[in-house]
Amino acid sequence: MKTTVYRYYCPFRPPMPGAIPRRGLVRVYSYDQRQSFDGIGSWGFAEYEEPLTEQEIRAYELAPSKNNPLEYKGGIK
Repeated sequence: MKTTVYRYYCPFRPPMPGAIPRRGLVRVYSYDQRQSFDGIGSWGFAEYEEPLTEQEIRAYELAPSKNNPLEYKGGIK
């Protein structure tokens, strides 16, 4: 079984309630300090079961992963 998700990085603030959309949220990961992945400096990321809208991306100031969609073998831990 494969799980497909869409990852969005949080370049301006940690991913916490109010800083990321809740619709379709699958997983959230926060870093202790700002790190760079996919060439994007971020405080963490959120993964969703379907792509966010352009309006959601702009409103929450998120940066989509360049590798979207991501596939995990099996479920997400």
